[in-house]
Amino acid sequence: MKTNLLYDAKDVFAVARDEAEVDNLLNNDVYKFLMLDFILAQEEYKDLNVQWEMKIRTPWIQTAKVIDEWMLRAQLNATRNIGWVSDADLSYMRWILWPTGDRLFSEDTLEYLRNFKLPDYKLWKDETNNHTLSFEGKWADSMMWEIFWLKIINTLYNYSYIEKEKITKVEFSRIITEMMQRLYRDIDTLKTAPDAGVSEFGTRRSWSTDYQRMVNQILSEWLGMQFIGTSNVLLAKEAWGSNPIGTNAHELRMVPTALHDSPSEIVANMYEIDRKWQHHHKWLGILLPDTYGSSFYFKNCPSDIVQNHDGVRLDSKDPMIWVPEYIDFLIKNDQDPMNAIAIPSDGLTASKIVEIQTSFRDKIARLSYGWWTNATNNSKWTWPREIEGLWPFGSFSIVIKPTQVQRPDGTWISTVKLSDNPGKHIWEQDRLNYIRGIFWNSGLERQEILV
Repeated sequence: MKTNLLYDAKDVFAVARDEAEVDNLLNNDVYKFLMLDFILAQEEYKDLNVQWEMKIRTPWIQTAKVIDEWMLRAQLNATRNIGWVSDADLSYMRWILWPTGDRLFSEDTLEYLRNFKLPDYKLWKDETNNHTLSFEGKWADSMMWEIFWLKIINTLYNYSYIEKEKITKVEFSRIITEMMQRLYRDIDTLKTAPDAGVSEFGTRRSWSTDYQRMVNQILSEWLGMQFIGTSNVLLAKEAWGSNPIGTNAHELRMVPTALHDSPSEIVANMYEIDRKWQHHHKWLGILLPDTYGSSFYFKNCPSDIVQNHDGVRLDSKDPMIWVPEYIDFLIKNDQDPMNAIAIPSDGLTASKIVEIQTSFRDKIARLSYGWWTNATNNSKWTWPREIEGLWPFGSFSIVIKPTQVQRPDGTWISTVKLSDNPGKHIWEQDRLNYIRGIFWNSGLERQEILV
């Protein structure tokens, strides 16, 4: 029980208590497990070797100036040494069910997790004074590092900044209080559109697991049925064994399409992945069309995918442009928008959610919102002093994506993600230009990358 009204770093940061930020492999987004279940079932994919790398998209961030390398290594090593998923956690995952009563995860996937081991990693400081992280391994193994790395480096950035600037308990409490006030104001805003269902998707850039847990508790009590749930498997398990919420990620298309060079094979493979996904996860026919541009995807989408999909998750384009584009796609393909779901999920604020819901609630069956960094790490401009000494403090934009895939002949080829926002295009320039030429580079919209 707290003996005073002030917060301490130990109340929020595991590292302040000499504990691991990630001490359970379920402290992860459910889409990683959904994709793992899919990948393990595909003989041609599960043993592919994949390289990954971190990219900081906020240009003025210098993580190496804030985070000591020894501390970062200690947290990463603690997570890598977990080495298994407990019987109790596997039992919970075994009874996550589809609406049909079928299990979400196969027994083969659960057995795979029983003795799971994360691959090794490389860590160094680059010319921008940032820690750079990379790792390599079989797709099924290496993919699981992504969320853990992002979670750890975001938490350590916040904690280390506070420690190096010798923030007092009073100042620290002011930061926490401001973040809480923002959350409650956002909840009040969301309540003005009570039909807008919100999911918490902020694991990867959360302020800390402790803070994310607190956010979920507040959302659950104050939003009630409007709060659909969290993507974090561990937090969903803690919340009375509820089901975590999630779909899939861009890597699902980035990796397999890198195995091909022919434009026709690349395009066909992009759609084939979604076709296989629809077959494997029959109750999760949600598309993520912007890996190589949503406009191209919609214009050329095969009829069987159109007919079998349930909805689309939006990433990287203004929803006020994207939702009408999706509705138009449905109508042109003789599909009723009142049978579909749209899931905006990139950089959303509470006011933006209300704007989208108000504009399109009568034009599509369901709008659901994935609320990320602005829910679990709304820390920008909360610094309690006039000057941010290691400027800037708070959340920043950082991703980890697959960079290369090893083909069956042993050669490595760069992966590519075009996105609907040119500012998010990655990786190797020649391959990127080649892929851009295939997908026409149409329908893109450059936006400031905030999270």
